[in-house]
Amino acid sequence: MHKSLTEPFYFALVAFLLQAKQQVIAVAGEFGLTGIQALTLLMIDRIESPSMSSFCKLYDCDASNITGIIDGLENKGLVSRQPHSSDRRIKIIRLEEEGKKMQKRIIHALADTSGHLFNGLDHDETEQFAHLIQKLDVSKRPSLS
Repeated sequence: MHKSLTEPFYFALVAFLLQAKQQVIAVAGEFGLTGIQALTLLMIDRIESPSMSSFCKLYDCDASNITGIIDGLENKGLVSRQPHSSDRRIKIIRLEEEGKKMQKRIIHALADTSGHLFNGLDHDETEQFAHLIQKLDVSKRPSLS
């Protein structure tokens, strides 16, 4: 454990993450998506070469789970599977034009409805929090590729 981080910090972090997850699930439902489908749409262009196996690593789940998520998004015309440029066994998930539009709609809905997550923070603290979260962005780490 990081010495400056205490049990109350971790309890608060978990509570915050659960509230944020509920927000994503609620917004996803407004667009006829599951929470995990919405998260996948939001993450596709955050991962370099977003393959099926990248999502297995990200979500720590079996390939059959990812197949079901991608099938659902593909059936809605939001994503497509494309062959990898150098390994035809690998399928890259590509965001289609409708998927890009949906991604923007989800982000706007989250921005419009997630203000309660930041109650207790003033404007400067909210900006600082956003900066720190972006600095910690795990999707930019090579282990997901």
